[in-house]
Formats: sequence, C-alpha cells, structure tokens
Amino acid sequence: MSALERLRTIGDPKERLREAGELLAEVQSTAAEIGEIRRGAIDELRAQGMTLAQIATIVGVSVARLSQLSAPRKKPERALLSSGNHVTVGVPVEEASYPGGRSRLVLHKEDTEFVSQIQNLASSLGLTSDVEHVEPDQFIDLNRDGMVLTCGPRQSPWLEQILAADSEYGFLKDEQGWYLFDRRSGEKYRSPADRGESRDYGYLGALPRPDGNGTWLYIAGIHAAGSRGGARYLEQHISEIHRQANNSLWSCLISCDYEPNTRELLNVELLSPLRRRGRVKTK
Repeated sequence: MSALERLRTIGDPKERLREAGELLAEVQSTAAEIGEIRRGAIDELRAQGMTLAQIATIVGVSVARLSQLSAPRKKPERALLSSGNHVTVGVPVEEASYPGGRSRLVLHKEDTEFVSQIQNLASSLGLTSDVEHVEPDQFIDLNRDGMVLTCGPRQSPWLEQILAADSEYGFLKDEQGWYLFDRRSGEKYRSPADRGESRDYGYLGALPRPDGNGTWLYIAGIHAAGSRGGARYLEQHISEIHRQANNSLWSCLISCDYEPNTRELLNVELLSPLRRRGRVKTK
C-alpha cells in the first residue's frame, strides 16, 4: 500500500490531517531535492556547450519554461532561521577588567565561533545576517523576524520566563548549578563538563514570539560548547529538522563531545528527541 493509499484509509480526521501534513512536507522536500538535481543536470549540459534551446528540446518544454526550471529556488529549510531574508544573531557579551581599572565588554571566543556557524548556515540558505551583542541582564526584542539567540538564563535571567513557553524541555537551576530537563519524563541532564568530562549538553528549538506573530530560534548550552554543538546539529540536520517540525513549534536536546585542549567539536548527536508543540501562530 502506498503512502497516499494508506492516508485515504485513516478514519480519524484529526489523525488524517496530521499524517497529510507530514506526508506533504516530505513530498515538498523531495520535490525540492529533485529540482536541485534537475538544475544541476541543466548546468552540466550548459557547461558542455549546449544552448537553452537544445536543452529545452530534450526536456520537451519551451525555452522560457526551461529558464524558470533552471533558476535557483529558495531552500524551504531557510524558514527555520527566518521567514524573510535576514537573520540577526544575538550573543552575550560580558564585562572584563583591564589594567588601569578600565573595563570593557568582550565577546568570548566560543561565542564568536557560534556566530560564524549561524552566519555561514544563513549564507548557504541565501540569507543575509548581522550580529547583536546582548549585555548582562539586557532585554532583547524577540518580536522580529529571523532572531537567533544563544544567551543562556545564566547571563539573562529574564529568559527563564520566556523558556516556560516550552512544555517539553527547559533549563532549571539548583544548588549544583544549571541543568537541562525533560518536562515530560522529569529527567535531569547535568553537563558532563561539570564533572571534568569533555562533553556538554544544549537546547535547540523554536519558541513563540511574545507578540504571537511567529517564532524565534533559541540555541543554548549549559556551557558554551553546548551552544556550538546546537548550531552544529542544526547545520548538519536542518533538512531533517524542517521535515519533522512541519511548521510547528519544536525543540530537542543535544549532546556534543569536544577536544579538551582546543575545544574543537568532535561529535554532536541528539540527547533527547525533537518534539512538536503545536502549530506556529502568525497574525
């Protein structure tokens, strides 16, 4: 039985609607990949010296239609970062003291690497980007398109209230420090880095904007390595995440290993699975 035939046999309309949405997302993703393959074939034939008219004859379409087919398409995965054309990467800065009693705000090396990861991903999806530095306890405007934030509740305590919108995963703090937890199972995930291991955990997910008009992307580790791990996982699995999210609010927890001296990421994997929490609302 094909997926379409199975879909027709589902009696419960709610289940049929959910399955139809997931199947449609898979079809759209597959169609996008096929389109990329087709455009690649056209490019190869052009590189061999064939004209658009000759290629159009092979395909059986007009030259005008072939021009449309060969034009670059926006990748659907870019919607995970922005519904428009631009991404703003929010990163924390901290005050550091310098000789002579002077102090200034600094951006840590690992946060700089996080910025590069997100900006490179945005660029690969045809999105422009800029960086916004978030000072300690500074509120940030989340009611805008394309916001990607990596500040943890340690640097920005007000985020604790915002993160309460996620009914699946979150951050908590006790006498031992910050940890991630699974609201459904009650399981706590404390960073192995706190025990001297070269591993950290992180949160990755889409949260609702306070104004109820879309989402913003939150990527934060218990420590900085976990933030970079979340960005790496997003980069490596963005197509899969897009299919699973299917225009819903979503979140997952990741685990990453890193080289203890250079802190270079070695491996990133899911710690707890991606879960959806309802459709994205827009006004």
